Amino acid sequence: MRFFPLIMVCVVLLSCDGGLAPLPPAEPGFSGTITFAPGSWPSADSLVNLYLVASKIYPLDSAKVLNGLFSVPPEIFLYPDLTKSLPFFVDSISYSFPLPPGTYKYVGVIQQVSSDLLNLGVRVFRVVGYYDDASNRISPSNIIINDNNHVNNINIRVDFRHPPPQPF
Repeated sequence: MRFFPLIMVCVVLLSCDGGLAPLPPAEPGFSGTITFAPGSWPSADSLVNLYLVASKIYPLDSAKVLNGLFSVPPEIFLYPDLTKSLPFFVDSISYSFPLPPGTYKYVGVIQQVSSDLLNLGVRVFRVVGYYDDASNRISPSNIIINDNNHVNNINIRVDFRHPPPQPF
């Protein structure tokens, strides 16, 4: 019986898991949901790829998109990446987009309409939705990402039948 308090103290000390320790730093980036307007999906033959894009430059044009993707350091980022696409024919997509810190002046969803990426005379991308916060519904809103800062609720609505004004 005299060892019982010692055993209890040892059990309590061993069961502590650092509950008051600071949380690990968040990975920089942003997350949210992309919602697609019901009945607005185009036919499958007009869907080459679909990307979430975050750009440090705005306004954009076709040449700036390609240059920004391949510049060092990059100024334009795609999610999931250039070799993959967002899924087609879904109601919504939840995403988490890791990005380096910076100010992103244009965040939106782009539809790749041509597989000919290198022919600058051909329109390759079409914006089908962009992020705007509640204070600004007529143009894209900036997203500022600092070190160890993950911004939530960057929600985008896509309507293929009524796309926003095209920046390029």
